[in-house]
Amino acid sequence: MISSAQIVPSSYTFTETYHIKDPNLEYIFKLLLSEIQTGNQNGKLFIENIVSILASHFAKNYSKEQSTGLVENVSGFTRKELEKALYYIDKNLSKNVTIDKFAEEFGISKFNFIKKFKSSTNVTPHQFIIKKKLDRSKNLLKEDSLSLTDITYMLNFSDQSHFSNSFKKMYGMTPSEFRRTIQ
Repeated sequence: MISSAQIVPSSYTFTETYHIKDPNLEYIFKLLLSEIQTGNQNGKLFIENIVSILASHFAKNYSKEQSTGLVENVSGFTRKELEKALYYIDKNLSKNVTIDKFAEEFGISKFNFIKKFKSSTNVTPHQFIIKKKLDRSKNLLKEDSLSLTDITYMLNFSDQSHFSNSFKKMYGMTPSEFRRTIQ
């Protein structure tokens, strides 16, 4: 894991920390778990990027060394920028936030944002956002009180057809079929 983060020192001494409340670490593990649960749908490079982010975060925040010697991603986001982008996307998932708004948040053009994001994650921001929405929809579908229209609206899909088609493409079944399998 450490070598995948391109860390210069050959060894690290890590602090013994238990019961950590680290939202970034939690988010990285959730992203990794989600990818594993979907059968590594985004491919090997996506998983490798997640592991690299995990290793970088872990080494930077939980090692006893002063400097991690991490090599930043030249064509993509830096580690901190990627963490910020992932957090910002997650925070605004149910809002109608455009790629232009994300780019504006980083003070770069839409084209550069897309290029850096894809270089860092191996998927476009749009693909990442749709996947995150669909992952969240699986939890919402467990709530019998929510209709498909409610979920479509909550996750800001353009319409129920778009939501259903995207869900079926991702999981091989419609949201209604998924709901029936979990009941």
